[in-house]
Amino acid sequence: MSVMKHPLSALLLCACLFGLGACDSTSSPTPDSGPDAGADAGPTPTCEDFSCTEGACSMQDGQPVCLCADGSAPPCAPPVIPAGHTLLTPSAEVQTVAWEDQEVPRRFAFVAWAGRHYDLIAEPRWSSYTLTLRDAAGVKLDSVEPMGMAPYTWHWSGLTGGAVYTVEVKRYAFQWQSPFVFRFVDQGPDDHGDLLRTATPWTPSEQSLTGFGEHVGERDLFSFPTVAGNVYSLGCTFPTQDWELSFLNGQVATSFGFVDSAPYAATQAATAFKSAGGVHHASIKDKRSAPSSVPYNCVLRDMGPDDHNDNSLEGPPTVLPPGTASVQGRLGYVTDNDDFSLGVLPRHHYRVSCTLDGPMGCEVRTAAPGDVIDNYSDDKSKMTFKTTHATHFVRVGGNRVVPARWVEGHYTLQFEDLGEDDHGDWIDTATPLTGSVQVVQGRITDVIDSDYFSFQAIAGWTYRISSDWRETPDQYQLYSSIYDDQGFFIRTSRTHVGSRWNRDFTAPKTGTYFIGLGAESKDNVGDYTFEFRVLDP
Repeated sequence: MSVMKHPLSALLLCACLFGLGACDSTSSPTPDSGPDAGADAGPTPTCEDFSCTEGACSMQDGQPVCLCADGSAPPCAPPVIPAGHTLLTPSAEVQTVAWEDQEVPRRFAFVAWAGRHYDLIAEPRWSSYTLTLRDAAGVKLDSVEPMGMAPYTWHWSGLTGGAVYTVEVKRYAFQWQSPFVFRFVDQGPDDHGDLLRTATPWTPSEQSLTGFGEHVGERDLFSFPTVAGNVYSLGCTFPTQDWELSFLNGQVATSFGFVDSAPYAATQAATAFKSAGGVHHASIKDKRSAPSSVPYNCVLRDMGPDDHNDNSLEGPPTVLPPGTASVQGRLGYVTDNDDFSLGVLPRHHYRVSCTLDGPMGCEVRTAAPGDVIDNYSDDKSKMTFKTTHATHFVRVGGNRVVPARWVEGHYTLQFEDLGEDDHGDWIDTATPLTGSVQVVQGRITDVIDSDYFSFQAIAGWTYRISSDWRETPDQYQLYSSIYDDQGFFIRTSRTHVGSRWNRDFTAPKTGTYFIGLGAESKDNVGDYTFEFRVLDP
């Protein structure tokens, strides 16, 4: 609850509450002497100016008043503590509880004040345990098993005023019987709850929501309904550079869309996710080391339906008919992938390229039906592939470097049909060579393209393949290699002779052999000519 301060005569306030006998003023009010007396009436009264004999002081419409835990005026009815529970009273003092029977849980209870934040702080320990918080109806609100031996703090807020909450501490059997040492502290006002069941309701809109980081380690949790398939974004402006944002699935409390200020020096943050439906939660942490009167401001937006599915998670890909030249889409959240089923011509080479606005890079991956989608290109925004079916899968996504402030990106995918492949890509689809001398022409479509040729050889005979020496900056030539009928590489040497290169091969046995050609460099992509010659035995 935010504390608002307005001028008020403490004398008038106590006159209003005198019949209840609930407050004693510790200030020295100045009598009201007319319309202009407010300027000389002394300091604005706050709860620090009053002590309540019953209940606690609370600011109501700018006035400090004494209220019971349930929000009513004194006298206050005593709370009903469940049998077998020890009443906890907020205090800075350390409490120590021995384990009389290590298999019997220790049970506590406390009465909550509305709008307050409570910390239960466990000191270092030699045994492991679980702690469970429940409301008066027995509904579980929090349950955590601290890991390691370091101190651990539970943060509880958004609790109902006047309600009794129970705490159960259960330790593991057959462990060191060290006592349970803790502090139970009232950390003061909290404007938003930090438990799933005490979260502040929030409706996505353009309206800004304000919150405060009143206590170190606390979080503000908000619940909101979602529509399956819609994208939701959360953007915040913080007064300092210490913050953390994430979303939680309201059923299993799984965190995702996480982003924090650790790698960034920024006061603005944003994240987004695609919902599977149901209630979700937004977690906002202003991680300043000390409370501040400066609030943070956040906007939760429903960005509407996602435009394309992730085939592996969300549904069928978007179907693109043969001849599609381009398609547009958006990356609406950090892990967004859009999948397409592109109609293609078998044995053709295609190139797909992606351009994306915004700060995030664009990645393209492809796969034939039944294969794993991947990208083997140095430039991840482009991909060349050869088709084997009537369709081919294309996936576009971001580079997965989570920015401090997420911004959705709009992209364009462009598709180019580079034509039919002229020669096979391996020995099973090799083009046969015949004759003692043969000039062969071909085309390397991309560095992924390989052309294979077969020839019959006689044991002891020598065969030569040769082509023009290419004077490229790195002196890369057409990649050439020899294979036997099992596909095993046969080591041979290539020589530079005048304006050509030669590769000679003497057959160790009679049989079928294969020649493989490739670009080896982007400089050699395109048309080529080589000569196959049978030399004298």
